[in-house]
Amino acid sequence: MRKFLVVTAKTALALLSLAGVTLLAFSGWLVWHYGYGFGLPTEAQLAAISPTGPACRADPKRATIPLVDIPPLLRNAAIAYAQPDFYEAWSLNPIAEIALGLGTGRGPRPAGITQSVARCLILFAPGNDRQIDSIAAIYFMQRVTRSLSRDRILEIYLNESYLGRGAYGVAAGAEAYFGKALADLDIDEIAFILTRTRQPRPSRDFDTRSRDDAIDRMQTAGLISETQAAAAKSRPLLLKETPGTQAQPVDQ
Repeated sequence: MRKFLVVTAKTALALLSLAGVTLLAFSGWLVWHYGYGFGLPTEAQLAAISPTGPACRADPKRATIPLVDIPPLLRNAAIAYAQPDFYEAWSLNPIAEIALGLGTGRGPRPAGITQSVARCLILFAPGNDRQIDSIAAIYFMQRVTRSLSRDRILEIYLNESYLGRGAYGVAAGAEAYFGKALADLDIDEIAFILTRTRQPRPSRDFDTRSRDDAIDRMQTAGLISETQAAAAKSRPLLLKETPGTQAQPVDQ
């Protein structure tokens, strides 16, 4: 009986060792295939990005607004609207995210700012019009958070996100939609500009509803008071006219 137990224990140990080696090899393949097999920018390439200026849409005519020069309310509202845990969640856990993806068939959990900047930075890769799968996206998002500071990621997001009307970045968006400088935007206008990252093409059914949602998130984050939120939502959404149109309030 004792001999049988010893043999059984050794067999179990051997199987566990084999399973461990197999898991290690599989993990190594996952890291290589999804982290490096798609030809995405490496950590060295990301780290070499200029600490100022455009990061993934080089255009000498397009000014980059330093993060410190962007109004604090707009910066904080962008976080509240797009990724509330932006500064707290320092990196994605690729193993946990992969398990979630394989188990549910879904992509990575929403990480609006980081995800948007990662998509932008993929332009560094050859054949940048291709699609990568959700697991490769998880690895690349983690690589971005390891290579760039959170302030720099937020700066890229606020300067290079497409907002419609040919505008890249919040400064261009403020001019395109309201004919204003960033410092002159009202609460409701800040909220509207932020919603353009998800819906660059204005839609009468979407605009006011999404603006009000952004205002609610600003209030929930403690950025504005209930009174300020109510006043901002009561304002008609009057956009700057474009050629061939006249400025008209969007229906409430």
